[in-house]
Amino acid sequence: MSYIYNWVKNLVCFYLLLTIVLHLLPKKSYRKYVRFFSGMLLAILIVSPALSLLGDEEALRQKIRQAEFFQEMDNIKLDTEHLELAQKERYLREYEEALGMDISRMAEEKQLDAQGVEVRLTEGYQVESIEMEVSLKEEGSLFMQKASYAEGGQEYPQVYELRQELMEYYRLNEGQISIVIM
Repeated sequence: MSYIYNWVKNLVCFYLLLTIVLHLLPKKSYRKYVRFFSGMLLAILIVSPALSLLGDEEALRQKIRQAEFFQEMDNIKLDTEHLELAQKERYLREYEEALGMDISRMAEEKQLDAQGVEVRLTEGYQVESIEMEVSLKEEGSLFMQKASYAEGGQEYPQVYELRQELMEYYRLNEGQISIVIM
């Protein structure tokens, strides 16, 4: 009788523990793995009294350890993929910032003061677009004037030259570069 009582007690404890674990999971995407693994354990818990009567309890324990090992390997694989993705995103942002500083330096060479430079890259680290705000420098001081430059660069030749240099250097077309004069 105590054997059945222990068996029922183990099943109840398992369900309580499973409920707690499912509510504490940080992401819902992990639930399918936990439910799969817990389903395997539940099947083993239900069948364990019959197997212990047959005397093959050690083989059952070995299979449980093996299932735990493979579940842990799957969890490690998921964590590694998440870390690789986060690291790639970080590298992408840092590269965008470095390109922004480089473009600001190019603007300085054209006697322009870059107020803000935003560079967007593709996942393959290719420049997708450049957006920037510049102001014109005039003899040591900043000359602020809101306008957009005319086609052909007649009104603001420095901005036109900068745009052409960016197009050539980063192999972009006109639609990928936006320069606003402040």
